[in-house]
Amino acid sequence: MTVTTEDEALRQLQKEQSKLLDKIDELRTIGVGGLVELPQLIVCGNQSSGKSSVLEAISRVRFPAKSNVCTRFATEVILRRSPKPKIKISIEPGPSRVLAATISHIRSFTHEEFSDGDDLPALIEKAKEHMGIQDTVNSGFSDDILKVEVSGPDKPELTLVDLPGLYYSTSLDQGKQGIAIVRGLTEKYMTNSRSIILAVVSAKADYHLQEVVNMAEKFDKRRERTLGIITQPDILEANSEEEESYLKFMRNEKTYLKLGWHALRNRSFETRDISDDDRDDQEREFFNRGNWSSISRDSVGVESLRRRLSSILLKHIQQNLPELIADMKKKIADREERISKLGSPRSTLQQQRGFLLNISSAFERIVGQALNGMYADEFFGGLGDQHDQDNSRLLRAAIRQLNEFFAEAMTIRGGRRAIVGASGPGILWPSTKDNPYMADWAPQLVSREKLEAEATELARRNRGIELPGSANQLLVGNLFRDQSKPWEVLGRDHLLKAWDSVRYFVFLLLQHLTDEHTSALLAGSVIEAELEGMKQALLDKLDELTAHTKRGHPLPVGKSFLTQMQKARSDRLVSSLKSKLAMTTTDKSAPLSNVSVFDVQVAIADLEKSRDEFAAADIVDQMQCYYDIAILTFVDNVATLGIENCLLGPLQRIFSSQVVNDMDDAQIREIAAEPVYVTEERNRLAQELEKLQVGLKTINIFRPIVPPFTSSSEPKNQSIFATGAPTHSPKPPGSGLFNHLFTPSTTSPAVPSSSSSSSTNSNSASKNLFGKPMLNPNTNISSNNSGTLGKSKASLFRESTSAGTGIFRQPTQVPSLFGTGSHVFGDDSNGPDTDTTLRTPPTPGHQT
Repeated sequence: MTVTTEDEALRQLQKEQSKLLDKIDELRTIGVGGLVELPQLIVCGNQSSGKSSVLEAISRVRFPAKSNVCTRFATEVILRRSPKPKIKISIEPGPSRVLAATISHIRSFTHEEFSDGDDLPALIEKAKEHMGIQDTVNSGFSDDILKVEVSGPDKPELTLVDLPGLYYSTSLDQGKQGIAIVRGLTEKYMTNSRSIILAVVSAKADYHLQEVVNMAEKFDKRRERTLGIITQPDILEANSEEEESYLKFMRNEKTYLKLGWHALRNRSFETRDISDDDRDDQEREFFNRGNWSSISRDSVGVESLRRRLSSILLKHIQQNLPELIADMKKKIADREERISKLGSPRSTLQQQRGFLLNISSAFERIVGQALNGMYADEFFGGLGDQHDQDNSRLLRAAIRQLNEFFAEAMTIRGGRRAIVGASGPGILWPSTKDNPYMADWAPQLVSREKLEAEATELARRNRGIELPGSANQLLVGNLFRDQSKPWEVLGRDHLLKAWDSVRYFVFLLLQHLTDEHTSALLAGSVIEAELEGMKQALLDKLDELTAHTKRGHPLPVGKSFLTQMQKARSDRLVSSLKSKLAMTTTDKSAPLSNVSVFDVQVAIADLEKSRDEFAAADIVDQMQCYYDIAILTFVDNVATLGIENCLLGPLQRIFSSQVVNDMDDAQIREIAAEPVYVTEERNRLAQELEKLQVGLKTINIFRPIVPPFTSSSEPKNQSIFATGAPTHSPKPPGSGLFNHLFTPSTTSPAVPSSSSSSSTNSNSASKNLFGKPMLNPNTNISSNNSGTLGKSKASLFRESTSAGTGIFRQPTQVPSLFGTGSHVFGDDSNGPDTDTTLRTPPTPGHQT
């Protein structure tokens, strides 16, 4: 028998398909499937919906089918093409198997010394016993996976996961608990965004009593990874409403699925023993008669289903490869980071001290960066990576923000009462909704006249040796202390908030540098005591800063007080003089610039007569001037002498290398000794890291190779979910292995080489393994039909710009020798399109 080029290409195609699927199965075997989501086909549906018959039809291997008993585990069916038939059965332990002895026992079940598929039901029963599963109502469900590997010359390249059938009523064999367990197991597999859901629906039962499609929609909102499979359509009466209803499903008219629907005719009880070939012949005969003959042959029968599932799975794997590789790299980075936090194994005292020295060195370095505002370490995150909404890791920025809030609060509410002029309140308070020191605060206002009256009364009751008309200096101090009462409360609040920010920062840093166990021990035995000492130092400093304001006499230093007093007196004198002149002038409408010297003398005389013998106005002015100077000094002292000297200054030294060196051996062991669960966690993470690294190395050989710079005009990889039913693009003979790789059809009709056909089928052009367009091998490169495939791009552009009317239509992308080109249609005013010249796109701004 002569081997054609097409047959050789198909054999190479099947070999490459098998390699890719084997690598995905290998990821499951080494345990990567428990760490990242892997692409897979899952078969789910109600009990007695025909799931086992679907698997039998696809694999041509008999599976046990008990309609009254629920399968209590998932079955992975691996189908591969090989010259000789062989079946291998094994059990992959589930995540719940943690003991090494149990895992070894489960994996010890392996059978592959036979090739007769009729033995499979008995072997599956033995596998159930090996897993400890019994067909009783009280028997539990297992998360172990039964692997059935079937190979032979007539097997498709497929891997499917068969899930236990859904059921809704209890019996002696099936308990109520199993209903929820099966549903949960099915939903767990559906949740995997890389699962293709094969929803099996039996035509023997009412569709609305089978909720598998609705369950799938919960996890596949866009219905783009669900394929509906209708079984037992021969049960339906011809031309009945029930048959018409299911035909509408097949035509995607009732419940739309992007992958569409498929129909299979199952074996009946009478035909259960017929051969696979006879079963396929009967199915083919059924779909070729009656109303079912109107359904596309791509959507009925097991032969087209095999091709369809192979295409769907392979394209799905191809589409998910980049994301899968990125996901694995992310998991690897996570495991490496967590292992780094745990540190190296530390059983000796030297290893334990070295472990703490490494942490202390990193602690000093990162704290130094935080205090200097040089956020270079990864602990602080990048520009677009904000660990906390309040920037708690950016310590210097957080402290500066608190200082600004504190200064704003002192300005607004530092005084017990806000003094307003005689005309009433005239203060506009700024917006302080984000200021933590302004919560639940309401201003307390007092007029200047009322304050002077209070000062006069106090001076009268506390008269001393001062001369009449002179201010009582003790009274100035009393008024100042009353006005500055909120300072201590605000200062304490600010210092404690700053301390809380530092404490939170330190704990975040410890959690970043080491594991949770060690960070908790360090915080409890070393850090917390140091922080409490810093807190007490802050409060002692506050007492020192407020001691004089609470008990001492105002003692301004420098000329600022005198300057402010002179200005206050001048402003007050001018204001009073203007008021008196306005009262003494006969012409009220005349401007004050027209007053006479006599008017001024009269006003001054009246002003002297009204002067208070207790100088209440001077007392208020002196108090206010001293207050304005002292509040600035207090705010600066809280920020520098308090926060900088007592809090931030010692921070870098609370856990330094010297602190570790000063620890005795007992303390080192107490903090750095490794508990058993940390050792187990490191081993677990190391095992997962090894699995992920091996898995990444395994799958990397199929990673898409793309150029570093891709043109924006390059066609995107089309989704495999573009249409409801698969479209079988014709393939020319000898078109190459990768052109075939994701094409479901196995026949290869010739493709016309005319330019019109090329343009018409540009959207369905063959693509290689990585979704890139391939050159049609039927295209004659030297032919003048395409015009210019053998010419340079420069000559193409010159010819295209000088041809026709000079007006171009929007170019349509077609495969070309240059990867992607532009198929530009000519002016069709005088006839059909004939210009198929490849042209480079015009430069930006080029007038076409």
